[in-house]
Amino acid sequence: MSAITVLLPDDDLAFLRNFSAAQGTSAEAFLARQARNLREHLQRPLRPEVLRATGIISPEVAGEETHREHLERKHA
Repeated sequence: MSAITVLLPDDDLAFLRNFSAAQGTSAEAFLARQARNLREHLQRPLRPEVLRATGIISPEVAGEETHREHLERKHA
């Protein structure tokens, strides 16, 4: 097993310790479980409906830019 050091702001570390304690685990065990869950989630194959939808939006569409412009107009 390997170890890492993660620097967190004091408020975030206090939250993590309190949250994990309420779950009956340590902050370290909670983060290790979350890392494993993320790896397992990302290694799963995509669902069939997601695969069918892949590529339906043209790569020429500037989706993020268009959405950002929409939000700017909406909240102006």
